[in-house]
Amino acid sequence: MDVHKRNSDLVVVKVNDKAAFCDPGAAFTPFGMLMWPETAVAGLQIDKDGGTWIQTMVPESSASRVLRKADLALSENGDLEGKLTITYTGLEAMQRRLEELHEDEADRKKFLEDQAKEYIPAASDVELTNNPDWSSSTPPLVAEFKMKIAGWVAGAGRRALLAVGIFSADEKRVFEHTERVHPIYFEFPSQKEDDVTVSLPLGWGISSLPPAQNQDAKAAVYTLKAENEKGALHLSRKLNLDLVLLDQKYYATLRNFFQVVRTGDEEQIVLQPMASARN
Repeated sequence: MDVHKRNSDLVVVKVNDKAAFCDPGAAFTPFGMLMWPETAVAGLQIDKDGGTWIQTMVPESSASRVLRKADLALSENGDLEGKLTITYTGLEAMQRRLEELHEDEADRKKFLEDQAKEYIPAASDVELTNNPDWSSSTPPLVAEFKMKIAGWVAGAGRRALLAVGIFSADEKRVFEHTERVHPIYFEFPSQKEDDVTVSLPLGWGISSLPPAQNQDAKAAVYTLKAENEKGALHLSRKLNLDLVLLDQKYYATLRNFFQVVRTGDEEQIVLQPMASARN
């Protein structure tokens, strides 16, 4: 370890006999969490004998979440429309507050709308409808939107096909190359969770649902479930990444994991008029 490479000072706080690392100068960072350049790195803890080299903590993925909750209605012509609420916690919230620290209300509105659109793998209309809390460090950053995805459902004869991956754009093209030369670096462990309810047009029902997905690679977990809840469609999806630095030799395993994610997100739900669904 090279002591001359130290470029940050942290405070170690004991809470219930457990050490919590804090950076009092890091804006919008929740207690017990660090900005990503200070996460999972070596540091010199000063003591009466001079000091000891220690490693800063790696937060769990559940500490930094992107929760997307949508209550949508499907129209007769295949459009999805309704309310979307995105809740950012932990370092996910901190990053966005820090990036927009010196921006005005109009820029912040566009920033959140653009991010919401980037989650959707199709053209969409998204409009922010609330005033998120940009000034705090502990409360989540909550953004509410009115959204519409035109033509999300495709017709096939007397059936209609609805893809389950409504917010899957981020995973569409990651780790597509077959070879990797360098290690893989993630800024911090994070979690994405989707809770989507879709009400169907009058007279339509759910004919078939894809099988549930549960891919557990220990440091990376993907689950997806589609359910018929009293005639409405409920989609729940979760992607946990408890990774920071991954050696290149594990790239094939990581790539295979994301291929499973993409395959699951492309599954289709079959919708039919109720008379056809019963026959």
